[in-house]
Amino acid sequence: MLAYIVRRMLYAIPILIGVNLITFVLFFVVNSPDDVARMNLGAKRVTPEAVEKWKAEHGYDQPLLINSEAEGLARFTDTIFFEKSVKLFVFDFGPSDDGR
Repeated sequence: MLAYIVRRMLYAIPILIGVNLITFVLFFVVNSPDDVARMNLGAKRVTPEAVEKWKAEHGYDQPLLINSEAEGLARFTDTIFFEKSVKLFVFDFGPSDDGR
């Protein structure tokens, strides 16, 4: 019975990573980081400088999945997907944008 539980727990890891990846890709297919910045800034006419500043403050100025400019393991760790996913797996959901 213990082996069954361990096996099921080990199966859960790739399933959770896969669901996380699919959700991440679907989110960014619908909304680009620029669109998210414009929605959060709340104005129809937002300057490109304000969008870039918001993206830098919230960590959306990095590549999505693969950082072609980095070397070695940093190609995968210096990305939006890795930064956001690691926080989810340790239950750090970050501060709310509305202050709560």
